[in-house]
Amino acid sequence: MPFTLIRGRYRPLAGEPDGDSVRFLADNLDLWNRLEGRPARLGTGTSTRNTVQLRLEGVDAIERGAIRPLSVEARDNLFRAIGFDAQANPEPRGFILSRMTDDLAGRPISFVFEGDPPEGDGENVFLEAARLRASANWRQASDGLAYPLYYNTLFADLRAELDQAIAAARQNGRGYWPTDATLTGVIVQSRSDLSTIPPIWPKLWRRLDEYFREDASLDGFVAFLEARNERVDVLPMMEERGLQDLVEVRGSLVRLTERPENIRVVARAGRRSR
Repeated sequence: MPFTLIRGRYRPLAGEPDGDSVRFLADNLDLWNRLEGRPARLGTGTSTRNTVQLRLEGVDAIERGAIRPLSVEARDNLFRAIGFDAQANPEPRGFILSRMTDDLAGRPISFVFEGDPPEGDGENVFLEAARLRASANWRQASDGLAYPLYYNTLFADLRAELDQAIAAARQNGRGYWPTDATLTGVIVQSRSDLSTIPPIWPKLWRRLDEYFREDASLDGFVAFLEARNERVDVLPMMEERGLQDLVEVRGSLVRLTERPENIRVVARAGRRSR
């Protein structure tokens, strides 16, 4: 299935960018209507008017509230990948390849590129692995400043290419990987700990952040996940599980029991009618 190519300009300083999300102003706003799922949500503020918040496909950077300086480094690395320069190029031109919006926020799920492509605005494009390596998505993975976040809407050959970038980043100790504690576990006794713990898979970090808004210990965290029952495929076994089945809690220590690149989230993105 092809992606829709959409040309425009990035607005990195608008809204709340992070290592896997940035605002984008399309040259032709009508092209958002081609995407599956919820209508793309256009900004209405002074700096965000008619822009959308993109969500980078296949990667997941740690949240703004996570450990510094890594969270800031991830954002700044994305800015460099799209050609941003505060003085010389504050709104760099670029293009995205997208098929759908996410399920909740109306963010186009996108492969993000700097510069102008050879294709015309609105053309259908089949993304091959070689071209993926020119994307900001691949750059974040290769530099170790994004974890994998694979949904079942991501093509297998593109996932395999991101896997290679992630494996090289881990092997060479780039970005998050020297201090990553996803599998070894982190001690979390309150929500405030989330700003200082070593980096972990951001989806797990976000669930901890939600949980500790109401609870004071990890005692009920697995039950909290069971109530959500987010479905995932464990790729090496090709078995569907609940996310709760891949999380272990021992006292105040919480960890993921499967490498993030082996997890494929079962998504609803793109399935909603307008």
